[in-house]
Amino acid sequence: MLAIDPGQFPRVGQMQYPNSLPLNDKEVVLTFDDGPILPHTNQILDILAAQCVKVTYFLVGEMARAFPATVRRIYEEGHTIGTHSEDHPTRFGELPVDKMRHEIDWGISDVAAALGDTRYMAPFFRIPGLARSNLLESELAARGLSVFSSDTVADDWHHRIGAKGVIAAAMKRLEARGKGILLLHDIHPRTVSALPGLLKELKDKGFHIVHVVPAPSYVIAMANKPKAQMLASALPSEVKSSENFDRNTQPRWPQAQATAMPQATATPNDSALPIPDASAFEPDAVAGEDVAEVQWPAQPPPDVKTHAPSRKHKYARSSDKRKKHVAQAGKQQQAGRSHGHGHGRARTGANGHHADATSRL
Repeated sequence: MLAIDPGQFPRVGQMQYPNSLPLNDKEVVLTFDDGPILPHTNQILDILAAQCVKVTYFLVGEMARAFPATVRRIYEEGHTIGTHSEDHPTRFGELPVDKMRHEIDWGISDVAAALGDTRYMAPFFRIPGLARSNLLESELAARGLSVFSSDTVADDWHHRIGAKGVIAAAMKRLEARGKGILLLHDIHPRTVSALPGLLKELKDKGFHIVHVVPAPSYVIAMANKPKAQMLASALPSEVKSSENFDRNTQPRWPQAQATAMPQATATPNDSALPIPDASAFEPDAVAGEDVAEVQWPAQPPPDVKTHAPSRKHKYARSSDKRKKHVAQAGKQQQAGRSHGHGHGRARTGANGHHADATSRL
């Protein structure tokens, strides 16, 4: 485990910044963006659990709204949870400041509502599409958020790449660097297919996967995390979003003790990789999940989301329609359970395919 002080590491990832995490040679940090989404996120969690591997997730607020039980499973299984905006707009760094703030703050609030509290989250943020700007970085710094870029990528967002290509790209670049943060996505089946082989290749080549957490109070929170039956899903009365998740206030992150840590230095070729194409960051499948027990923060006034158009995930483009569909499906699922017929249901996703709607929590 690598515990870092966000104050000492405000921006990391040598694809864009001079410094990265203080990793030793042959150490790798795995990160997954854009989820959660079923069935892919659960499949990845199964693979990670089988290998006793811990990673960092950067979750999208809209997706956390759709799949809160999966958010809770990520936390319950010991992974670090950061955020990745509310609905993943393109050209994030160029957004009007009000829209930018909305994306940051609502993304945090939605993930926090799924978990029950911001204390179960890390103050880590990955910019959608890595589309940074000075203004955006100043907004993130004002919220005490550490910006995670990456050191390398595996091209798993490309539609024409297969699992073998994802493994080859990741290993070639990691071996060239010797260590680093690897950016992956938990929304694509090719990433699910590639992950077992990637973990094996990393092990065979002598790499060690490092779990990153903010130091030190987050470690204490993880050690004292509630048992499964005490999570927000089991205590809906405690998830009072209107009281606990004020959209107009910034989250109060646990304060880390300031400890000096070595800073990595950049080399001339560290920024040779292209920044991923944000337009390709779309989930390949969606499925339903029971969200009836989570009391979400109220929606913003109509003018909040009209400052600039944003591209949303396929599942988030028709947000109001989706929310009604999920809420209605949740009621139907609960009604089915009361008659003994609510188990193992399948629900049709936005692309017309069926996916397992049964949650692990």
